[in-house]
Amino acid sequence: MIRNFLTMALFVAATAISLAQVDSTATPLKEVTVTAASKFEQAPKDSGKPVIKITQEDIEQQAATSVADLLNQYAGIEINGARSNAGQNLSYFIRGGNNRQVSFLIDGAQVNDPSLIASDFDLRLIDLSQIQEIEILKGASSTLYGANASTAVINIKLKEAARKKLRLSVNSFVGTNSSAEDRDLGADDISNSINASGRLDNGLTYGAGFHHQYTYGLSAVEPLDDSDARADKFNRVNALGRIGYDNERDFKITSYVSFDEYTAEFDNFDFTDADNETYSRQIRWGTNAEYTYADRGSIVYNDVSTHTRRDTRSGSPTIFNADGYSLDLYNKYAFNLSNDGEHQLKTIVGFNFRTDSFESEAVPFGGTGFEETANEDDTNFQIYDPYVNLVYESDFGFNLNTGVRYNIHSDYDNEFIYSVNPSISFDLDGGSVLKAYGSYSTAYITPSLFQLFDQSFGLGNPDLQPETNITREIGLEWFCGLTTLTFSVYERQSDDEVIFVSDPVTFAGSYENADARTNVFGFEASAQTTFANRYNLAVNYSYTDCTDNVVIQRVPRQKVNASLRSKLTEKAFLTLRYQYNDARQDAFFSPVTFTAEDVTLDSYQLFDLDATYNASKKLTLYAGVSNIFNEDFAEVFGFQTRGRNYKVGLRVNL
Repeated sequence: MIRNFLTMALFVAATAISLAQVDSTATPLKEVTVTAASKFEQAPKDSGKPVIKITQEDIEQQAATSVADLLNQYAGIEINGARSNAGQNLSYFIRGGNNRQVSFLIDGAQVNDPSLIASDFDLRLIDLSQIQEIEILKGASSTLYGANASTAVINIKLKEAARKKLRLSVNSFVGTNSSAEDRDLGADDISNSINASGRLDNGLTYGAGFHHQYTYGLSAVEPLDDSDARADKFNRVNALGRIGYDNERDFKITSYVSFDEYTAEFDNFDFTDADNETYSRQIRWGTNAEYTYADRGSIVYNDVSTHTRRDTRSGSPTIFNADGYSLDLYNKYAFNLSNDGEHQLKTIVGFNFRTDSFESEAVPFGGTGFEETANEDDTNFQIYDPYVNLVYESDFGFNLNTGVRYNIHSDYDNEFIYSVNPSISFDLDGGSVLKAYGSYSTAYITPSLFQLFDQSFGLGNPDLQPETNITREIGLEWFCGLTTLTFSVYERQSDDEVIFVSDPVTFAGSYENADARTNVFGFEASAQTTFANRYNLAVNYSYTDCTDNVVIQRVPRQKVNASLRSKLTEKAFLTLRYQYNDARQDAFFSPVTFTAEDVTLDSYQLFDLDATYNASKKLTLYAGVSNIFNEDFAEVFGFQTRGRNYKVGLRVNL
């Protein structure tokens, strides 16, 4: 299978290159800009690092999917659990890292749940219908984005207000939700959303949205014997409101509040059926403002507050209440170093503040009532980070993006973080551009509150030390008309990584700092092109490996994504998607031997097919089939995944 997979990957890549040569004179339909690499708007060819931008058009083409499924289609990203039961826990394995090494932003401000093990953001809370676009910056980016930004920064931008006084959008989807073995074709996956937004003549902007999802039909676990497992429900509600002002000259401000809530049933960890349930609710409110005080200068303010309630309703019930606040304030100014404006020094001087806290209650073994296991007066920390970033853009193709950040943590020693990212571009024949870049970046990751102080399960360790890591990366990008080719090689070394260690005799466990250095090596390649004015082809390949014979659990060494979108008529579109995941190593706690056992998860291939039809300017119809060949596979040992499923739906814009 590996030989066939490599042959196909090479064939698709060669096809993309040949098509790029045929279509080398094409003109881009729309110039895309990215901001994640420097906090300045830049064309991708001018950015020091590759930035993945998922546009509103990309989101609308896959409106029936989840945020996790969408992210899973890009190079270097593996969202484990996205193909399983809708309530399955998600692991963010980006470039071989873990949840603690990924920073999530909403409208430029960092969001998380301080009560989670990794203090990460739960993507199950947010719906795709709320999102305008997503930018993904891979590699260590702690200089600009602070702690956790070790393997990636994912910036989610909420939907902007429409340019007219009222725009109303309604989405409705219904589909099946069954495993490869259970061919139940009932309507078990139902999703509906409505969004309204507008802009008034006086500059006032507003927006409101509501979404509901109900998913049934698939059990969380796959029983080890032949017994039947009952389906586990997932029920989610999302509400979002925004109000703002934009004078379209020098000042704009937007404030929002969101309510996200879900209930997810789950089974026992010994792979037996159970009536367990997780309840999670997060209320977020934030503000984004920008004041432009000069042609080349502005002050930007982003903040977000979160309150999370998370209950585990099982044989070991727990209650968590967590609060978080993040503020990012910076001044951006571009100095012209030449009369034509092509020779510039772009500067960012900023300050970031973050505070996290949580409290928890649990029913002790043999007890009958809840008892306090953590108090927010003791379970909290604050981070104060001043930072400076400089982008030098020459008039001969050489750019340098460099910065420094001073991390001031309430519980740990202060730490300097820095990055150096040079790049150079060459104009080639036929209007194409070749860019080469390199990057050396450091990151500093302090342990989460759960890892430090948890007493609900007795896992906390207040003696943990922060993790430090270094990422080195080199790469090439080629741009020509509607064609882009990228290739990158990276190496990340981590010291004092926080890991979970258990005693095989007593079964007691806690979080510890790893004694050995972790070294991850990988490379990524991607190609995208549009040809014949009706076909868009995209393919990417990722290789991820850990040196020194260390196994990264559940991370495929090789992964391929490919998609071909065809414009059948002026109104009809068909998209075929392919994904290959290499064999992965996993481990589980055996209920028979009472020991951790290693297991190899087989490789698998998935094919999906989507069709959209624009019946009118106001009505779009959707139909899709996922896992066309009903592949039976595993993401996590002992847990079920989705087999062949069907979905239909519509979108109405008024």
